Amino acid sequence: MITEKVINQLYKTYNRRPESADELDIGLLFENLIEHHDIEIDDEAHLIINSLPPTSPFHKLSLSRIHAIVEFEHKVAIILHSSIVFLNKNDNRTHVHIRNMKASVLDKIFGRLNEA
Repeated sequence: MITEKVINQLYKTYNRRPESADELDIGLLFENLIEHHDIEIDDEAHLIINSLPPTSPFHKLSLSRIHAIVEFEHKVAIILHSSIVFLNKNDNRTHVHIRNMKASVLDKIFGRLNEA
């Protein structure tokens, strides 16, 4: 089971994008997900997840925005800066975790100045 602790560790471990999309383990997607999610990569280096509707912001992801691709027992995680797309290996279900971004010190200062 993927817990909040595991999710936080994923964000911490993969907090930067790799130097090149060639460093991503794209093979995991095609080995485990093509049957249920109809995964493809287009000519413009976008990962397309056809099990998601075209209106979804996660339907088409630029490979340059992906931080890592990690395999779990029943899912494959596509880690982005502030979200993780979990794709089930055994069916076409998808779950998305969106990270709550904490306000920086500057955001807090300027936010309070704007409220006054």
